Amino acid sequence: MLVDALQFVKPSRERFEEWHAAGINAIHATVAIWEDSTETMREVGRWQRLLAENADLLCEGRSADDIRRAKEQGRTAVVLGFQNSSPFEDDLDLVGAFHQAGVRIAQLTYNTQNSAGAGCWEGEDAGLSRTYGINLIREMNQVGMVVDISHCNERTSLEAIAASERPVAVTHANPRAFVGEDVELALRNKSDTVLKQTAESGGVVGLSMYPRIAPDGVGCTVDRFCDMVAYTVDLIGIEHVGLGSDYYAGHGDEELHWWRQGRWSRSPMVPISGPVEFPDWFAGGLGYTAVRERLLERGFTAAEVERISGGNWVDLFEDGFTAASPA
Repeated sequence: MLVDALQFVKPSRERFEEWHAAGINAIHATVAIWEDSTETMREVGRWQRLLAENADLLCEGRSADDIRRAKEQGRTAVVLGFQNSSPFEDDLDLVGAFHQAGVRIAQLTYNTQNSAGAGCWEGEDAGLSRTYGINLIREMNQVGMVVDISHCNERTSLEAIAASERPVAVTHANPRAFVGEDVELALRNKSDTVLKQTAESGGVVGLSMYPRIAPDGVGCTVDRFCDMVAYTVDLIGIEHVGLGSDYYAGHGDEELHWWRQGRWSRSPMVPISGPVEFPDWFAGGLGYTAVRERLLERGFTAAEVERISGGNWVDLFEDGFTAASPA
């Protein structure tokens, strides 16, 4: 099983063939960052059309069983998700509506403050909203949508974990204590406290080779990445570690600007350099084979590598994508 818990590629046949060549059984694909409900529904509709048009390679990933079937059929299950809660427009009814449309994962915040809580670009004094933020988490728990805290700041992350009755996910981030402060977006990574509490909730952490948050930045090697995997396993346990590349490809400058500043700013509020290339060894996902081989060479068992490469995500999705039983 191979699951990449976050990619934000521009959807195209080329990308889908890339996933197939890499043997990726499921991809969590971003469909919204700053978009409102109408804009997001258009993107969901486009993905549904693409899934139908490329059914030889893709299928919907609405459940853990969908992912298992995709593996059996040699296809990639696409799990639709948000990197922000903006599509809900502070309306709890839209949570269930988007779940019905196939969305299964949503970050509470992207980089900034919103009605739910504070993103990682904000200070640490702001946390989860005691009104909307808590109610949003309750609604997501109820309908079967996984709460993702990847871009939340420290306080919002910890308060979200405490508020959620279901396991919380970090789909794409790395341990700050291991990576250090010298990478470009060190503030995106998670403290050991957040990682431990994510694991205590039953959640999973997706480790990323995105150069702005990876150990040694653009110089991250497969061995250094595996060092980070081993560190995280020692910290939170084998059952809570997965992969989430944060890989993006095919987007132009206009789209990159949209991610960084949306409509709320004329320029990025946190300095970021131009586009960066993922490590050559990763090659759009083909490098996951090298990761698995290196982990086996280091003494991880085949069962442990299976957990890290996808099994832990499927276990989380088994319950997390299903509506809660009525009280």
